[in-house]
Amino acid sequence: MEYNHRLIKAEVEKVYNNLIVDVKLENSQIVPAFCGATEIAQMCLPKTPLWLKRTSRPGRIIKYNISFIKTPEGIIFANPKYNKDLFLEAFNNKKISEFANYSKCKLLGSSDNFNGIDFELTAESGKKCFVFVSPVYNKANENVIFPTSINFFEINMMEEMKKRRQTGAETFVFMIAPREDCMNARFVWNRDANASAAYFEAAKNGLNFLCYGCKIGKNVIEINRRLEILY
Repeated sequence: MEYNHRLIKAEVEKVYNNLIVDVKLENSQIVPAFCGATEIAQMCLPKTPLWLKRTSRPGRIIKYNISFIKTPEGIIFANPKYNKDLFLEAFNNKKISEFANYSKCKLLGSSDNFNGIDFELTAESGKKCFVFVSPVYNKANENVIFPTSINFFEINMMEEMKKRRQTGAETFVFMIAPREDCMNARFVWNRDANASAAYFEAAKNGLNFLCYGCKIGKNVIEINRRLEILY
């Protein structure tokens, strides 16, 4: 996926809350920037280098979005808005071998009445597969880790996926790790016990999990490798 937005270099001044970070621009001006994920906000220690995208929406109060964050281990693409685009590009380029038997991919919207599900895949035989796309940012040792939280929308998604399986469809949570410094993905119990219990129960009942890593550049981000999930 090409990412050709003009980027503005900055550094973290302080974390205002889980969605807003005060940043210092190169001219020393302090401005608020929107953070698309709580996990990214937790990485925003003072002086952490960032790259921002300025919004073109005239009515937007907060004019900057965090696009990339530089950690001691590498650069992370921090804008979850593009996760569906990354998945769709990888599907169309046949980079996800698990979905090789599916020829069509439909992005689902609110009018489709599939609570929280992002994509419907269809095979030539008519078989269906439903996919929820989720970023995973946190890392422990050499592995990206999950789950670190769960929200109402994910709980609804799991219930909807259960209904889809009852019709004979496959169901997947497709996790994108938008960083290059991870060897595998690891399921953990010690970040959020409620989230871990919900994920474990859903997996036991047939919800599949995949995790893919990315190639990261300031102008190109693409899904490029499968990460083994360790339990």
